[in-house]
Amino acid sequence: MYPLFMIMKLLPLIYRKKIMIEITGTKEIIFDSFIELISSLGYENVSMRDIAEKVGIKVSSIYNHFESKQKILDCVYEYYSIHYFDNRMPIEEMKELMQKKSAGEIVRTFARTYETSDQKKYIRMILITKIVYMRLFQDPVANKMFAEHNVDDSQYVVDVLRHGIELGRIKPDFDLEAFFDVLIDSYTMMGIKAFAGTAYRVGQLDVESRLIAMLTRLLETAII
Repeated sequence: MYPLFMIMKLLPLIYRKKIMIEITGTKEIIFDSFIELISSLGYENVSMRDIAEKVGIKVSSIYNHFESKQKILDCVYEYYSIHYFDNRMPIEEMKELMQKKSAGEIVRTFARTYETSDQKKYIRMILITKIVYMRLFQDPVANKMFAEHNVDDSQYVVDVLRHGIELGRIKPDFDLEAFFDVLIDSYTMMGIKAFAGTAYRVGQLDVESRLIAMLTRLLETAII
């Protein structure tokens, strides 16, 4: 059995996943139409009437599924938070890679990607990421979520690299935080450029190859 404190910690996530599972039928169509419109036009420029017209229903029908436009946005943010780390390799597996993989392979594994066989989920994550970036400086919720994800990503990268130091694979004076700062800034910049449309696939931009090469060189200088 799980200790009580672990169960309490998991409850919010379990509850959020239940909310996401319940998005089906017309509610799901509203959800996806909202994402498509907002990612293209901006939150303030889309009305409930716009959403209703895209779905092909009356405005009043939307309120049978969502209390307000803000509630749809809240649901979108929840979906993003739940699935943000889906493709990230478990840290124990990443630590194993640190023992034997090259700098380039390690850097590429750190890379953020939403690619999945579930095309609907992939499109949602691309468009929601664009929405989060669009609202970073005007929506405290988006800003806080973005910051929290960065902190989590930072801890993940630093823990993996610190493990490399403990193994004697990486020089002890390697600046872990500086490496992560370059990494997150690089992928944020790529995100802004790449998440402009659902046709994007990881690796298709020239800037990605250049950034991967730069980060690889940084790590190569530290690997013993």
